[in-house]
Amino acid sequence: MSEMPDRLRDGLPKPVVLETSRKTAGWGLFTPHPEPVLTVQPGACVTIKTVSWVGATVPEGPVAYFEALGVPADQVLPELLEVATIPRPEGSSCHILTGPISIEGAEPDDVLEVRVLDVSPRVPYGVHITGPDCGVLGDLLERRSTRLFRLDPEQRFYPFGGGIEIPFRPFAGIMAVAPPTSAGTVSANPPDRWGGNMDFRDLVAGSTLYLPVFQPGGMFYTGDTHGAQGHGEVSQTAIEHSMAVTVQFLVHKGGALKFPRAEDADHVWCMGIHEDLDEAMRIANREVVDYLIAVMGMRDDEAYRFSGLLADFKVAEAVNGNKVIVAEVHKDRLRPLLGGADLPVVGGGLH
Repeated sequence: MSEMPDRLRDGLPKPVVLETSRKTAGWGLFTPHPEPVLTVQPGACVTIKTVSWVGATVPEGPVAYFEALGVPADQVLPELLEVATIPRPEGSSCHILTGPISIEGAEPDDVLEVRVLDVSPRVPYGVHITGPDCGVLGDLLERRSTRLFRLDPEQRFYPFGGGIEIPFRPFAGIMAVAPPTSAGTVSANPPDRWGGNMDFRDLVAGSTLYLPVFQPGGMFYTGDTHGAQGHGEVSQTAIEHSMAVTVQFLVHKGGALKFPRAEDADHVWCMGIHEDLDEAMRIANREVVDYLIAVMGMRDDEAYRFSGLLADFKVAEAVNGNKVIVAEVHKDRLRPLLGGADLPVVGGGLH
């Protein structure tokens, strides 16, 4: 179910496979100076077999938890049972993170390019959980509500009920590098400059994420994979679904990003992250203006004008402490500046 499609094999290095286990994964903490579980060269592809956190922290254990939802024991990933036995450190989030992966040659002030090649389900189901104190409307519900969603056989949608279908658009809710030394050890729950729990639903296969590097090797983590989610993740969780995530790593020397950026074939995304939604908006606006000035060569007044007339601002994440605002620019609106050529997203040369 989770093998990389043949269409991705041509012209790419054979992916290294990173399994999730007690040796390669842990609970939701980022530390500035972790030991890598895998070291690769720039250009390498890695398939990371992630495990969703759902069922890992319950007292009855993962098998009993999923059996109560109608999932037979043989459909519960054995890695989940293994990781669930790891003692959870104080201050960690509930997420199971696989990594870190060190990329040779990545240094502070570089940019790590993470090309998302494929995101494939490892099991045929996902879970959505909400309840009191969950999400934007924490006072709406009086009791916890958990629902299992089964993926249709052709992996196109989850049936919601009443003929409603939830499109299957899998992505990794957490992709991150190690934080700067000044940040210390931090929970993986709030997203930040190093990425993390951004829950940006457009980071599906075919997209590319750019992360500022703070530590030698970058030290990349991923986890918290989702099968479907609306922008904002307003009811607290997505459809939490274990996935195999295949990525390719590249390093831009001296790109010096302040916050994450991303792109797909049609869009450039500049992110603002802060605990205050208004400040996250200001950061996103500043980031897209800086991009238009530094990378696209616009004057400051024209860049600010463009951001107000032609950029769209989305609330990508609203419920994990820090908020994420994404400034979205359609590439077709900028291609005339480059005579129709491909748009750069960051500065610096590839290593």
